[in-house]
Amino acid sequence: MQGRFSDVRIVLDYAANSTTLNYNFVELGEQGSFTAASRFESQNLFEDYVSNSDLLGRIMRYQAQHSATSPITGAGGVITMAGAQDFGNSFDTLSKVVASGQGNNSNLVGVGLGYGSYSVAGSADRIATTSLPLSYTVRNDIDPRRQLVLSLPLTLVQTGNANSVHASLGAAYRLPLSDNWTLTPGGRYAVVASKDRATVSTVISVSLASTYAIPMKGFAIGIGNMLGYYKTGKFSSGNYAVAPDIALKMMRNGIMTSLPTTLFGPKMAAEISLVDMRYIGDKPFLDSTQEFSVAVGTNRNAVNARSFVRAGFSYLRGKNTRGLSANLGYWF
Repeated sequence: MQGRFSDVRIVLDYAANSTTLNYNFVELGEQGSFTAASRFESQNLFEDYVSNSDLLGRIMRYQAQHSATSPITGAGGVITMAGAQDFGNSFDTLSKVVASGQGNNSNLVGVGLGYGSYSVAGSADRIATTSLPLSYTVRNDIDPRRQLVLSLPLTLVQTGNANSVHASLGAAYRLPLSDNWTLTPGGRYAVVASKDRATVSTVISVSLASTYAIPMKGFAIGIGNMLGYYKTGKFSSGNYAVAPDIALKMMRNGIMTSLPTTLFGPKMAAEISLVDMRYIGDKPFLDSTQEFSVAVGTNRNAVNARSFVRAGFSYLRGKNTRGLSANLGYWF
């Protein structure tokens, strides 16, 4: 039998009239054999070896280093999406659309819907992501610019005919150091699982983001920077224990222009942003991306509003990867 599992070639064979099962995981350089009284018992020994060794974790780690379709680090992967969410918790404070506390001190519930479609060079399978970002923002009564942001993004990723899901729970605190400068430390715990791709892992992360707003005549420019650390953990399911042992340091840097617009009404704002993501130190295959985004929504400075809406689209390019995404968000 010859096959391919998560970008690793596998060869299993018996010699004629033999109960010895030979195995070879080609890219990992892992090969050997099991001999028992029958072929069935040899196969059981092989299954025990797979479940009790670190083989599955090594396969996931190999895929993260060699493929843009990895459910952990690829387009739509759990670490990729967690980093974008962590950066957004800070970068959104520059927005004229998302409320930052000006006008009223009420807390905010956020719901959204996002869809992305990505192509990978050399692969016939497209990657499609459907996400449901949920959030709750708690404002400080004395200084509403100080905010605790709890986020719970849920994502379904389809790669060809294979599905994976991931979810995370994050907490971030927006701490204004001046009228124009805000620091946002945060932490997150995520889980990714795919029966189709035999993948399961946890991810724990910490991040520190900075935003700086530059007021201009009639519009504003914002600069955002983030450094985050993302590490997979061990996950046990049944007889299997999986530990991909992936640890990455991610940088995200972006610039945004926010300006009033009358395109869709007198109380609207438009935003144009460019965000660069890259890893430092150890790197996965998809080691950097650039994302260009345009969004339109309610201008928080136009009225003392208690609810806000934003819609936009983004174009992303990275190593062997191109894609478009659209999103809609509502805060109330």
